[in-house]
Order: sequence, then C-alpha cells, then structure tokens
Amino acid sequence: MRKIRFILLFVGIVLSVSCSKEMGEGADVPEGKVEVRFSVPSLYDGISPAGMTKALDSEFLDGKMIERLPVGATIWLSYAKKTGDDAYEKAVVKPYIVKSTEDYMGLYPCGTEEYTDEESVTWLKINTEKEEAPLYLDKNETYNFKVLYPAHDLKKEDLKFNIYNGRWACTNDPRYAQTVSKDIDIKLTAGSQKVSYIELNPMVNQTARIHFEIAKGENVHTLEMMHNGIEISGVQDKNTTHLLGWTLDEYMEVMQMESIDDGEHWYKLQTFEVKDDKIIGDAYILPLDVRRTYIFILINMAVNGIPTQYVLTLNGIILEHARSYDFDLKAGIDGNLTVVNWQNTSLTVKPEVQ
Repeated sequence: MRKIRFILLFVGIVLSVSCSKEMGEGADVPEGKVEVRFSVPSLYDGISPAGMTKALDSEFLDGKMIERLPVGATIWLSYAKKTGDDAYEKAVVKPYIVKSTEDYMGLYPCGTEEYTDEESVTWLKINTEKEEAPLYLDKNETYNFKVLYPAHDLKKEDLKFNIYNGRWACTNDPRYAQTVSKDIDIKLTAGSQKVSYIELNPMVNQTARIHFEIAKGENVHTLEMMHNGIEISGVQDKNTTHLLGWTLDEYMEVMQMESIDDGEHWYKLQTFEVKDDKIIGDAYILPLDVRRTYIFILINMAVNGIPTQYVLTLNGIILEHARSYDFDLKAGIDGNLTVVNWQNTSLTVKPEVQ
C-alpha cells in the first residue's frame, strides 16, 4: 500500500498535562487572556466514516449536508497567532475529544502519551483518560484555526502522521470556501466575562471511497466473504511515496493525485458488515488518476459454500478526494457478477465497467 507522511507542524506539541475544571464560566483565566472553547466540528457528507454514500459536487459544496462529529471523536486542533497580512506565528497543536455533559457539549482538552515502535521511532498519541488545561489566547488578537480528524498518531520528531490506502483523514481544505481554515478575532462571547466560543469551518475527507453492496443473485442461497476479501490493484504504493507539504502552520496543500502505470500494487479490503441481507464494505483509496490505466477489483466470495472469484475492471476515471464511487452488485452461481447500479454524482461521464 502507498504510504504518505504528512507534516502536521514544525514546532513542538504542548505536552504538559493538568487537571481541567468542568466547563463552567472560565475560572482563573490569566490576565489579558481569554479562555477559548469550540463547538463540535463538522464534516461534509461526502465519504464520512458514518458510511454515507452521497458524493460531493466537483465544484461546490453549497446545499450539501454536514454532520457533527460523534461523542468520543478525537482531533488535533492547530492555532497560530496572526502577526500581519498573511503572516502568522508558528502554530501549536492541542488534542481534544468530543464530550457531552449535563450542561455542555463540545470539545474538551485531553492529554497525550508516547510509545516507541519496532523501528525505535517515538510516537505521540492522544490519551482521552488524561485532562489538559483549557486553551487561553490573547484577547483582541486574531488566530488561525485548523483541524485534523481523526487524531492519527504523530511522529514525535517531526509531528508527521501516516495516511495510506485503507485509512482516511478529514481536514480543512482551501479548495472550498466553506472548508478553508479560519481567521478568528478572539473576543468575549456576549453574556460571558471570560470565555470566547468559536465555531470552526467544516472539514472534508482527503481520500476517495469505493463503496460495495453485494446481494444474492438468482439461485444463490448463501453468500459470504472469503478471507482475502476484496483485492484492488493499480493503487498507489509505498515505494512511490513522496513528502507532501500538508502543514498546520502554513496554508494547507492537499493530497496530490498520482497515475500508476502498472497493476502490481494492491490494497486488500477485509472488513465488511451484513445489512438487509447485503454484504457491505468501504475501501478508502488515495486519490488516483486511472484514465489511461485499469483498476482490477477481485471479489473473493463463497457462493452456496463454493469459493468463487469475481473480477471487475474499472478505467476512464479519476478517483478524487471526498467522493464516493458506489457499486450495487449481485453475485450469481455461474461465476458472473452483475453490476446492478453504478453511482457517483460528481462524474459527468459514466466510467467503463466490465
């Protein structure tokens, strides 16, 4: 699988942990500061992890549904003080978790911890059992805010995180006016003496999704996935990795798209659910241009207890970020797989499916 490392920021993360108070009226706020609290961030409903199938429009997000992050979701929040026209101090990141209490639902600061992998690389991860001090920022100053969801583990040395086929990441995105990172003036919220409540712009997914729904065809009585699941060839591979400029202390550059000239690189989807007598699975894929190549999709199933492999080929398409490419399929006992429906509302030309 192709692995990309994203730079999260160039400065150290705040690691000091302290006990935070319940969300009251911001007691003990340092002089000249304001306690900053955030509403629960939201996502556009392109390929959200909730499994929605509605694809985003290729140019505009107007009219598209957004959904709030669920309770228990974790994020990295970046903030950078503005010092002039398009100039900012180095950004700092802070971990948060979405919580709901009797008097408040929002983002609560949480802690971090370290671990070392088999290659002796030290990583940072969010520890939701620890609490961290609230965020205090300078009153009447302007800050820029960005969000990464979910809060993937960060490499301590350079604060990079890994993104690869099978993993998704949602961020603010400058390609859309609705999702660009936000400059906000830090002022007290009306009715509050110490707290500024902030609404952040929504995020959008940076990967593409291939969504499968497989039903029983005629004379098929039992249908189940085999161990190898669904294998997809022609995807980006870790051997073609290049470092992208995805940073949280500069204007974000989004994930780049690549064209793969051979079909030797594979991604294997092995997690499925059964709903309404259909087998359902979502393959999250790095953006990919396959207009002049092919993607081969091997679907390994036991049909009436007999191991069967179905093959689809897909070309003449660009797998773009934040879009869902949906297959509604029926498995037959004669070794054929019927494409009942192909759906992607962001495409103007139906791709060739064989």
